[in-house]
Amino acid sequence: MRNFTSWMIAILLFVAPHIAVAQHRGTGGGTSGSKNSGSPPQETDTAIKDFQKTFALQATKEQTSQFQSWNQITEAVKNRLQTLRATAAPNDFSSQLNGLQAAIEKSNRGYQDFVSSLTGAQQKGLKKPIQKLRKANEKFAKAAATALHELGQDSNGAKRSAELENAETAVENLLDEQKRIASEMSISA
Repeated sequence: MRNFTSWMIAILLFVAPHIAVAQHRGTGGGTSGSKNSGSPPQETDTAIKDFQKTFALQATKEQTSQFQSWNQITEAVKNRLQTLRATAAPNDFSSQLNGLQAAIEKSNRGYQDFVSSLTGAQQKGLKKPIQKLRKANEKFAKAAATALHELGQDSNGAKRSAELENAETAVENLLDEQKRIASEMSISA
């Protein structure tokens, strides 16, 4: 409801000044001697186009819900990675490994579901942020797969820790890109 009210106020701010100006312009209904034919200034067209673009990029309720769920899952992956990296017994990852793997898969599904829900106008208007989001998700998926593989090996703790740290950095970058696209789409965290 708050978003609807905000949009209505924005529309009125765009429309109302032109109505007021239009009432004071002409000399009897736009006679041929009038300098101004009643057309709005060029700046108004740009403002309206900007408003229309912003409106077209705004997330639907379903997209907002999908995004927030995906974001929570991604945060959970980050927390699991941090916990694993801080684990005192580096050889006992089996109980946490399955949970991490499931969370990573959920995050990837969340990404796929969210991106597939974007409208044509959103895809066009958010082309660069979507590309950055895709790249961040790909880097995260690769780093997570490497970390999972390393956790399943009998290698030393330093190598495991390094791979977990790489995956953690990748998930933080993904979260940053999520925040950027959320801002573009007027999704609150």
